[in-house]
Amino acid sequence: MDYEQMALEILQKATETDDLAEDMDLDLFDAELLDSMSVIAIIINIEERTGKRLEPTDFTRDDIKTVHNFARFLKEKVG
Repeated sequence: MDYEQMALEILQKATETDDLAEDMDLDLFDAELLDSMSVIAIIINIEERTGKRLEPTDFTRDDIKTVHNFARFLKEKVG
């Protein structure tokens, strides 16, 4: 499974932008592309794609603040 691609697709959907591949270390919170509602969308998307049930407490802000961080998180938690 390509976790980097999955992370990119999930975050692009949550942020409603296709530009994330240009800088996969961009802090999405600092860039104001992620907020609390986006986090819920991310959880739902992970569950739909993987069948794994997650709670907001299963990850930290650092786990999803960049595409690369999120890919590592997915590999550890889902993989």
